Amino acid sequence: MFRKFYGRNDFVRTKTKLKLYFFLLIFTLAVIGIYFLHHVDTSFISAGAILLSASLALCAALLNILFTRKTARESNSLEFQRNLLSDKSYKMHELRALRAVRERTNLHELAQTKFRFDKDSISIRYVLNTWERAANAMRHGLYDELYLYEAHKSMVIALSMHFREFIKEAQKRQPSFYENFSWLALKWVIRRDSHSDKNRKTKLRQILAELDKIASHKIH
Repeated sequence: MFRKFYGRNDFVRTKTKLKLYFFLLIFTLAVIGIYFLHHVDTSFISAGAILLSASLALCAALLNILFTRKTARESNSLEFQRNLLSDKSYKMHELRALRAVRERTNLHELAQTKFRFDKDSISIRYVLNTWERAANAMRHGLYDELYLYEAHKSMVIALSMHFREFIKEAQKRQPSFYENFSWLALKWVIRRDSHSDKNRKTKLRQILAELDKIASHKIH
């Protein structure tokens, strides 16, 4: 399946923008602080200068933490994408799983324990487990979800539709199976559709916000 690949240059541009925003914010706060000091009583200048310096230092520290976390998420996402594209086992299991979609009519049965050693069942589980782990990382802020959405939304949404019955059958045995993947697929469907119909955009955004608050999710 075709996948859009985002390279290091995309991250460099993002980091450059963040650094620019960081500089502009600090510069703006400094200008406001200096303006304020010039318009207060001289007896407050010393205290005001200390307060301004402390505020700028705090803002710089907080922004640096946010920048570091975002950089880590981007690096983790890029590494995941590279590993996915170079994983020969994933490619093999993905092809077999998609062939099963075309050739087999009992996909839901493949989720039952009696078919756990079936080659098609193994391949479907391999693919879904790969994205289950990735979705879990996105939910916990370890991967950049928006970045991976742009690169893989079509594939993830397609997988969720192809293996919908398989997932439902697996969740009958254990509701937590593919919980994160189901959350991710549903969230990406909502985000994608929110751009196709302006009249639904506000409502879908509300649903998306509520979706993030739900503790467990399943595709029905």
